[in-house]
Amino acid sequence: MFNMKQNKNGFTLLEVLISIMLLSLVLMALYKSAEILRASNKNLFSHLERTSDTLKGSKTLYMDILQSDGNITINTDKKFHRLIIGNTQHSLYGLDKSKVTWIVYKENNTLIRVEGRKYNIPLKTEENVAVDVISENMELFKIYRGKKPENILVLLKVLGGEPQSFMVQNISLEKYQVKLVSPAMIGRQKKSHK
Repeated sequence: MFNMKQNKNGFTLLEVLISIMLLSLVLMALYKSAEILRASNKNLFSHLERTSDTLKGSKTLYMDILQSDGNITINTDKKFHRLIIGNTQHSLYGLDKSKVTWIVYKENNTLIRVEGRKYNIPLKTEENVAVDVISENMELFKIYRGKKPENILVLLKVLGGEPQSFMVQNISLEKYQVKLVSPAMIGRQKKSHK
């Protein structure tokens, strides 16, 4: 009779095909999960990049206001406010004292920062200024003075982002306590010093 016990040294063809099929199912699942991970990393990176740009812009705005001498004008007559800092020591371009304007441009609601020595908005071709794009798709850019004029509240929000707000307190206003004097008074003051 036949001996049912055979010495088995390898795998049968059916066992090899089943193991290849199982391996391919595992590899397809791993590929799908790697693709999902890659897509989520790309989405996270773009979100972090937008947030980082907005935070850099917020920090720059904060430093512009903080290092100003108090000569700050806030224009609130439009949907987005305009901030004009007449004199700040915070310069991105190495100017000792510069005028900085923060304005939301109509195209794509782009928040821009204009820095120069002396200029007027709208800019003329002969004016030498630096214009930085801070962020696009702004939903909110509002600036308010506090009950105390040396406090300024800033609210800003980019489309799809979290709203940001901060308050700059104790801005130096001493340099701009200007006393109006008539020309006749100046002449009298010069005579009295002699």
